[in-house]
Amino acid sequence: MACPATASAAAFLPVLTVEDLWPPFALSITCGPLSLRAMRDDDLPELVAAAADGIHGDDLRPFPRAWAGRPTTELGRDLASRYWRHRANFSSDEWGLPLVARFEGRIVGVQGAEAVRYPVLRTPDTFSWLTRSVQGRGLGTLMRQAICVFLFDELDAHAVTSGAYADNPASAAVSRKVGYVANGTRLELRDDAAAEHHKFILMRDRLVRPERPVVVEGGAALRRFVGVPRPDEG
Repeated sequence: MACPATASAAAFLPVLTVEDLWPPFALSITCGPLSLRAMRDDDLPELVAAAADGIHGDDLRPFPRAWAGRPTTELGRDLASRYWRHRANFSSDEWGLPLVARFEGRIVGVQGAEAVRYPVLRTPDTFSWLTRSVQGRGLGTLMRQAICVFLFDELDAHAVTSGAYADNPASAAVSRKVGYVANGTRLELRDDAAAEHHKFILMRDRLVRPERPVVVEGGAALRRFVGVPRPDEG
């Protein structure tokens, strides 16, 4: 049994929330019916179901390695381990921020950003996937617009980059709609073979913002977490 003095001292210790311990959990980005939030473990079953419903046809290979067509259990373990690695390895020197995308309350995919030496370079790269049942409705464009608004307005990015394989014109079209411009082409690995990969870059003054406002909560805490606090934030 704790002595009275110890019990009294413990009663006055501040109790931190999981959002205090891990600021990405406090991040919320909304734009009309779309919301983006950091993935929590409870999101995994619905996220896996969205991926298992299909992301692309058999003739398309939009990712560096083929993962979307795997059996559901394998797919779930792959997604979980990948997103847990982002969480475990997060630092201001190198981070990945996968955000669960919800449309009208339903999980439909992931929109994220990743960066290296962010306090110096401030040039994150965006990535995403979207379940096929809601593709073709402009949602992929809205997801990209929302995260780019967040990156420029909240994380004070200098530029945002993205990329798409040459045989994935739909992804390149989204980049152009949002305001990205071509930034070169190079060969990259895709399933252990070389594939042509187009690069795109977006500057703040070229960003095509969505018609509805993008509302962000938790931006200040995340700025501190990635090493870019504003002067009045310490």
